[in-house]
Amino acid sequence: MESQLVVSSIWEDESLFEISIFGSNGQFSGQADCYTNREEIDLLGKLLEKFPRNTKDEFEFKSRSTPDLSYFSIHAFCIDNSGHTMFAVTIAHIESFTNVRNENYKVNFDMKVEPQAICNFGMQLQRLAVNPLGKTKAVLKNAL
Repeated sequence: MESQLVVSSIWEDESLFEISIFGSNGQFSGQADCYTNREEIDLLGKLLEKFPRNTKDEFEFKSRSTPDLSYFSIHAFCIDNSGHTMFAVTIAHIESFTNVRNENYKVNFDMKVEPQAICNFGMQLQRLAVNPLGKTKAVLKNAL
């Protein structure tokens, strides 16, 4: 199994944009449906399109998170002078129910990624942020 992150849109109303995120580093994987908004996804896409600017560049992104909502986070930083990047990814699937046990699953994994793949993923996220629901997927695959 190859390393990848896949983001797609699945639902929205006036204030929320729900995405599905699947991630795997080949050994560990997770999937969650997370609430965010189109502006947050567009901002992440713009950030990734130009990341990294130099070998000391790093960033951290976290979708909306509360103790009872699913979320994902990415901490990215360069690992060498060629700009190869490590993504430290967390995907948490959290659902609360009234009369049954809550679901609370979380996966953490690292994923090595090349700069051009990050740029392409950023552009795909920007398209996801403006396109109709279910029409676009943003896919980041490990090329290392």
